[in-house]
Amino acid sequence: MADIAMALGFIGAAVISIMVISNPLSTSAIFIVLTQDHSREEKSKVAKKSAEYALGILLFFSVTGLLVFQLFGFSVGAFKIAGGILLFSTAVSMLNPASRYEAAGEKSSDISLIPLAIPFISGPGTIVTVVLLMSDAQEIAFTEDLTVGAMAIFGVYLGILLTIVVSYFMMTKSDIVDRILKEGGRKVVTRLFGLLVMAIAIQFVINGIKDILPEFVEILSLIVSDIGPPSF
Repeated sequence: MADIAMALGFIGAAVISIMVISNPLSTSAIFIVLTQDHSREEKSKVAKKSAEYALGILLFFSVTGLLVFQLFGFSVGAFKIAGGILLFSTAVSMLNPASRYEAAGEKSSDISLIPLAIPFISGPGTIVTVVLLMSDAQEIAFTEDLTVGAMAIFGVYLGILLTIVVSYFMMTKSDIVDRILKEGGRKVVTRLFGLLVMAIAIQFVINGIKDILPEFVEILSLIVSDIGPPSF
């Protein structure tokens, strides 16, 4: 009974962690801004594609885990910084919207991958959360109890699936919010969320720098120790 309670607790924590960090509400808000010139059919296609991309990305990292980071030799901190830079470029375009003619010329760009799938639905924080949760679940399976570990692994996949479903649902229902805002409200929201997205991007970069700072300090100390104190 205690093992089942432990497994259920892990499943609940996994679902909540992935959902909260992914934040489907913020994805829906950005979706409204980025698709304001799209038709209903185009919005539906973008929502579907972004959900499919995000699902594939999270499933990929849930299977490979930290192996990808180790294979390419980059750290989680570097991944966060890269995601922050991607997000920052989106924020700049939101704060400086193109003219209708320029926007029409750029309409072919695939926003379903960047920035909706990455870094909103399956951003650096969500990916790292999935990787760490899967690592914990596998450790439980190998070192403690196979059944509990299997249930924990199921919990991670359940968290991924529910997050994608909720994100897709909120994007497809964003028209309700859009009708309330109207054109004037959209302009205000576009710039407001541009500022918020820029702040999120900067925070991603700051978090990434914090992650890699200890390693940088260690390398710097090794260099200094090799050079040695100056001789007079």
